[in-house]
Amino acid sequence: MKVAAHLILGRPDEPFLPALLASLEHAVSMLIVNDNAPDPSPHTQTLAASSFGRTGRLVLDRTPFRGFAEARNICLQLHAAHGGGEWVAFVDADEVHGPQVSRVAAHLDEIPRDTAYIDAYTWHFFQSFDWYTSIERRMMFFRFSPNARWDGTVHEHLLGLDGERIALPYVYGHYGHTLEPRRHAEKGRLYSSLGAEGNVLREDELEGFDVAQYFSPVYHRLIHFHGTHPPAARETIALLRPSLEVYHRLTERIARSQSLPVKWRNQLRRLNYELRWRGRALNPLARKLLR
Repeated sequence: MKVAAHLILGRPDEPFLPALLASLEHAVSMLIVNDNAPDPSPHTQTLAASSFGRTGRLVLDRTPFRGFAEARNICLQLHAAHGGGEWVAFVDADEVHGPQVSRVAAHLDEIPRDTAYIDAYTWHFFQSFDWYTSIERRMMFFRFSPNARWDGTVHEHLLGLDGERIALPYVYGHYGHTLEPRRHAEKGRLYSSLGAEGNVLREDELEGFDVAQYFSPVYHRLIHFHGTHPPAARETIALLRPSLEVYHRLTERIARSQSLPVKWRNQLRRLNYELRWRGRALNPLARKLLR
């Protein structure tokens, strides 16, 4: 069965992009990219060097950015024009899948016709590769339809699909908030300009801001990570650790200084997340998709 991954890329470089593409190499047959970065794009070489670029499985669009929904709708149009197949893999450049995604993709033809969405879960790592804020349910695949369209300039959502959802007992990594604090702040400014709410710094505050104060609303939610990172992400993580050490060391110090009540609360949260995603194995179809 043909599956196409839809990916949006913007102005910033994406350190985890090679890892994402490697993790999808055997899961999808086509990669459709809206690269709206200004010329020359920082992503050109990475895309060309990927298995998708080398084997002619890359469809690249360079339409300027006018919001996330419009960018994703361009991918839907290209999907139809290039015969992307019955399913779409919903991915971002700061995510990395494990080998389970290929097993799921191999069984998509066994999904009942009344099922339109396949969800999984993501670890949201925060200013560290060893601490995360939550494990959140996230759409991983959706069934392509000419009626599908994205809505919303920021935090876009998918409309036009009728069907059931199934969630799998599978977790993969989200690493967007592990990088330099300034990058996080600049992303917040972009989202704010598109209408999102949040903790936003002025442009003149971006240089040398107090990182501990800026992230103080988040540090008390950090949970220690005891799992293993997706294989495709490990080389990138090893390469990034030295350059991010000063920020990640700050996170480690603050997270380990949590009060006992906060630590107990976070342990309960960790158990709740574990029960939530592991409990999906009770669904026979979910187990079958990961076999």
